[in-house]
Amino acid sequence: MPTYRDHGLVLKSRAVRDADRHFTVFTRDHGKVQLLAKGSRRGRSKMSGHLTGFGVVDVMVARGRLADHLAGVELIEAAPAVFGSLAKAALVQGAFLTADAFTRRDQPDERLFVLLRDFLFAVDALPEPTASDRILLLGGFAAKLTALLGFGLEIGECVRCRQPLSPHGNALNVVRGGAECRSCRDGLAPSVTPEAIKALRYLREAPVAEAVRLVAPAPVLRELNFLTELQLAAHLEGHLPVLRYMQAVA
Repeated sequence: MPTYRDHGLVLKSRAVRDADRHFTVFTRDHGKVQLLAKGSRRGRSKMSGHLTGFGVVDVMVARGRLADHLAGVELIEAAPAVFGSLAKAALVQGAFLTADAFTRRDQPDERLFVLLRDFLFAVDALPEPTASDRILLLGGFAAKLTALLGFGLEIGECVRCRQPLSPHGNALNVVRGGAECRSCRDGLAPSVTPEAIKALRYLREAPVAEAVRLVAPAPVLRELNFLTELQLAAHLEGHLPVLRYMQAVA
């Protein structure tokens, strides 16, 4: 039975039968994979402790005819502060579930692996996150994730006429994929303030750990939260529980 080793992050898991569990892991070199870990639900399983904590794992995978099996695992980079904080764990889980909903299996993307790892350790290094921290971190993660996957919002110019945006009167049309100017805006698209556009640009371009450095008043934070939810809802058909989880976290 052929095997391979890779580094990965556990996105989610589910119980199978009495003692087994399926783990969805986003790996550096193989993309998202689903692995069957036999006996991992037993208290004496040596793999459980490595898989149930937050961190980067080194996995050995045995390819199977019907399912790939987890042949070995070792936790090589731990995020203990995330594991010890309900608020941090919920924040990371929200990002990981979103990445799972947006990606397909066996499509490698090292950039996405790096984004997930950076998000995990940025949250790990923070003090206990505030409500504004959660909005900024999840907003930045969503902006980066969608940009990597090819459907990030166009906020540099009008998506219809391709002219620079005026300071005021713009709207954000998530169906068309970005901002619309005063002349082109759809009547159903929500208005977007210049402050929110600047914040979105910052969150998309800045390193993950620097998202919380953005100083924004409460109305702009509420607008950012709304726009993030609107963008995710436009692409999460069939994954509404993920969106509800994200809304609860933020």
